Amino acid sequence: MEFEVERIEDLTPEALQELRERGASRLKLRLAESDEQALSTAARMGFVVVSRTLEVDLDVLARDLERRPRGPSAGSLHVQTDDLPAVERGVRRFVPQLAGRSQGSVIVPPRSGWTSVYDELADRDPSALRRIARELSDSLGVVVVGFGIEEGAVARYLVFDRGRMLDEYLSVQEYYGPLPSGEVVALAANPTLVERLTGANRRAVREAAVHGVSPDELPPPAETIAALARAMGIEGAEHGYAGAADEPGAIVIER
Repeated sequence: MEFEVERIEDLTPEALQELRERGASRLKLRLAESDEQALSTAARMGFVVVSRTLEVDLDVLARDLERRPRGPSAGSLHVQTDDLPAVERGVRRFVPQLAGRSQGSVIVPPRSGWTSVYDELADRDPSALRRIARELSDSLGVVVVGFGIEEGAVARYLVFDRGRMLDEYLSVQEYYGPLPSGEVVALAANPTLVERLTGANRRAVREAAVHGVSPDELPPPAETIAALARAMGIEGAEHGYAGAADEPGAIVIER
């Protein structure tokens, strides 16, 4: 018999004993996809994803159906640490918990103080790049920079420090639809902050973080990502999971 709860806080030894007395053998927990802390806690408690409920505004769906991807997505994560074993432990612990079933990860030893992580799911689902970056930054207490090429059309970077996202850039801010003016500004890149967190050249970041109202107005996103990575002194951002295993010293984690 199955029972269902909606809050992790309700899971107490007394509550579990009561459920057993009522004949329960399994328990379902409903959580919002946006509640990453609760999702992480639930995974550590042994919960696994068995289904997902999705919803969308019809206007948003119509816009997305009209938009056609220009190519594949790809992403990479760069952790500001030389502690390769700690990064590997974090990847092995967290990535299998993600919905979407990652087929594998690759970890590349430190280059210029940055340990790189590539994941098959992060290439296939750009939102996974954000989740992995946040988790690694939070668990290791360090800066993590994520670079992404999305739908072969736009370039994005994410900068986390100790689990908090401090800066984000998207080359076409309203590529996925109209945004409030404040959110458009938030996706414009903050070269001063990037310089402080990564040691980047502020001017080079500003020049590389190009913007347009359409991908047609901009260089290919791979070129933008390469320029941003050079400005931050980060190697290996020009590709995603595919090809990462060929990097010198790469640690391949198959699933």
